[in-house]
Amino acid sequence: MGKLVSKAELSEWVGRDERTLSRWQNSGMPVQAVGLGRGNENQYDSEAVLNWLIEQAALNGKKESVRDRLDRIKGDREELALARDLQEVVIAEDLLERFEAAITAAKVELLNTYPQNLAIELSARYGVDVDDQLIREPIEKILSELAHYDPDDETPSDGDYQQPDDAAQAEDDCD
Repeated sequence: MGKLVSKAELSEWVGRDERTLSRWQNSGMPVQAVGLGRGNENQYDSEAVLNWLIEQAALNGKKESVRDRLDRIKGDREELALARDLQEVVIAEDLLERFEAAITAAKVELLNTYPQNLAIELSARYGVDVDDQLIREPIEKILSELAHYDPDDETPSDGDYQQPDDAAQAEDDCD
């Protein structure tokens, strides 16, 4: 704890008038003892005030008022709205909706249309009857793996659904 001083002494010590000290006090400058009634002055701990002044200087005026913060937030919203109107940003919700729609369309095509069309084309081209279920099953397996995809998985699939990813598992399967 530093020396206890009055407002007049503190004013002289920091080189500011007493009105400035009152404003600082309202902004959080520490007061050791509040003087109640006429003639009783506030007392300030010089060390605590010095630490507070250093802290304020370190903030370099960055402490914003509630009004300034509200104005900043409103300005940020306006900038975002303008960027959205100019199509400079993509909103995550919109992107997610589009991504899910594309995935759903791909699944429908892969599971419903593609196996049957490919089976018909292969049957016509090679003169053999191809069961579309032979095409559908590996596609269903791949889509199932995709549905359980984990980006944090240390050993992702190498894409070959018939070969195990684990070398030890591959050896066990050969035995």
